[in-house]
Amino acid sequence: MNSGISFSYPWWCIIFCIALGAAYALGLYYRDRTFDESSTQSRWTRWAMGAFRFLAVTILAVLLMSPFIRYRNTKTYKPIIAVLQDNSESIRNTFKAGDSATYVKKMQGLIDKLSSKYDVVLYSFGSELRKTGDFGFGAKVTNISDAIDNVNDLYYNQNLGAVIIASDGIYNQGINPVYSAAKSTYSIYSVALGDTTIPKDLKFGSVYYNKITYLNDQFAVRADVEATFLGGKNAVLTVTELDNGGAKVLSKKDFIIASENFTASYDFIIPAGKAGISHYQLSLTNLDGEVTYRNNVKDIFVEVLDGRQKILLVANSPHPDIAALKQAIESNKNYQLDIVYAADFANKLNDYNLVILHQLPSANYNAENILTQAKALKKSILFVVGSQTSIPALSKAQAALNIVGSPNKFNDVTAKVSKDFNLFTVSDATQQSITKLPPLQCFFGEFKVNGASQTLLSQRINNVETDYPLWMFADQLDSKIGIIAGEGVWRWRLYDYMQNKNFDAFNEVMNKTVQYLAVKGDKRPFRVNLPKNIFQDNEAVTFDAQLYNANYEMVNGPDVDLKIKSADGKEYPFKFNKTDNYYTLSAGFLPVGSYSYSASVKLGANAYKADGNFSIAPLQLEELRTVADHKVMYQLAAEHSGQMYHANDFEKIADEILAKNALKPILYDTFLTESAINLKWIFFLVLILLSAEWFMRKYLGGY
Repeated sequence: MNSGISFSYPWWCIIFCIALGAAYALGLYYRDRTFDESSTQSRWTRWAMGAFRFLAVTILAVLLMSPFIRYRNTKTYKPIIAVLQDNSESIRNTFKAGDSATYVKKMQGLIDKLSSKYDVVLYSFGSELRKTGDFGFGAKVTNISDAIDNVNDLYYNQNLGAVIIASDGIYNQGINPVYSAAKSTYSIYSVALGDTTIPKDLKFGSVYYNKITYLNDQFAVRADVEATFLGGKNAVLTVTELDNGGAKVLSKKDFIIASENFTASYDFIIPAGKAGISHYQLSLTNLDGEVTYRNNVKDIFVEVLDGRQKILLVANSPHPDIAALKQAIESNKNYQLDIVYAADFANKLNDYNLVILHQLPSANYNAENILTQAKALKKSILFVVGSQTSIPALSKAQAALNIVGSPNKFNDVTAKVSKDFNLFTVSDATQQSITKLPPLQCFFGEFKVNGASQTLLSQRINNVETDYPLWMFADQLDSKIGIIAGEGVWRWRLYDYMQNKNFDAFNEVMNKTVQYLAVKGDKRPFRVNLPKNIFQDNEAVTFDAQLYNANYEMVNGPDVDLKIKSADGKEYPFKFNKTDNYYTLSAGFLPVGSYSYSASVKLGANAYKADGNFSIAPLQLEELRTVADHKVMYQLAAEHSGQMYHANDFEKIADEILAKNALKPILYDTFLTESAINLKWIFFLVLILLSAEWFMRKYLGGY
């Protein structure tokens, strides 16, 4: 730390301060005969008192010049080296017994050696980047590009000097990591794991099938089979249905592996004879000499539905919002969407579960025929309001929302998620995405909500939060209505993809809206819901539950117990968490298989139960590719001033980095300026000087 002193006045003014102190001391003691000078001691005492007075006055005079002290603090930041370790199953499959522990120990030695000079941070990655040193090599997917992107974000504008990536180069999610690292300015060193030798192996490539089908239909399954260095062998592909611990063989296909590099596709037609989730297993013969038998089995789960819900969208005129709504709704295979324009409408609504009116009623089409039919048939309606909507006709068509304002003026409105909404749950990730979506165009005016309703999204106008609804729901006699009070949702769908590389947020909001409106009114006092019926084995199983009292008010006072039971009879007990006025539960990760669940709660004298089923499907991406891709690892290092090392000598990375000595620390200077008059030690110094002078004067008999 360095310091310096500066003045508000020229430095040479200190001369006058010294002169003032000297003049004051001389004037006080030079001609003063109060003290006897007969002894040498008295003479030196008078000089000491004069010196004390001189110093005190000089210091006080200097303080009148408003001096300030400037401190300089220099902090050194060592270069950062990030170590990214592939933690996926494909890495575990390459290790022999005990080798993984030896490898982890060698990796820790590398980190310890680099830590003497650099700040080393260790991460593992599979589907996502994690800061941990605990490696189980059990991740179900490998996404190297996401790991690189996350490191770039975490250490943006920091002294990241090098990244060490240890992997077999096999990725089954994300883009080619070479492209993700293209703009990186740090050095990349790669550790090439795994074996590039093509082994003997019979395995499934891809298996194609519909995840959702309908009762009494038939669905097709196509299995791609690959084999290497097993030419001339006979094999059998078997399709088996697994049900409550039992197994029923549905079909078999005998084939000969005709070459050393064999590929073939086989098709099967399977009947869907039972509603619910059906578990099928495709298996290949285990042949002698195969490197692994894990990829000889493929489990698939198919949800068999007893009927598809039909939705009718009637539009005033073509609009890009219609395509966005169609794509979102049809992303759920439970729904079939028909689109018709008001001018061509001649349909009957009997077969539809929900009617969506896009910018209807309008000035040209009052949609009276549709509204009359919907009311008579007790069909739910979703109104999508836009610039073509007739405000007076809209107010007449429903009683939940009244818009008072000019029909020719509009506001750009962004969305805010309402905390009090409880008709259904929206994931935290979707709630965060919604607040970042671009604005919708809404009518300028006052939005008056009438009667009992719930607002999912409210309007934020010019960053001012309002209670005007943007996305709302209400009960209307024996049906339900929803209102989207703005147009431009096509921008939401595109922005969702631009930000997240998927449409999950927009699709979730739209599908849950349709699900709530399309389902007949559920008056059960106790309900348990799952976001889906088929989970992957790397996904946590989550539930939510609602409990209603006699006044049909949502409460969460009593505890809710849940038991999950696997097909082999094993039970997993849980208790729901209480959140706001409903219940949530994360049951964590469960083994592959079919499960049933039973939830129970007691409210007063009444006991309620809710039952259901779900399945856990295996995510077998890591078994699809068993040959390491060291070309990717070489490119990552070669294009970023690094070098690729193999598993047996990767400790040399530390020697190379230390020998190059190219990673330099960054020095950050911070400056602090403080007025000298605030320094307490100066006050006490002046006090001591004046006190010492006073004491000596009194001691020698002065006044």
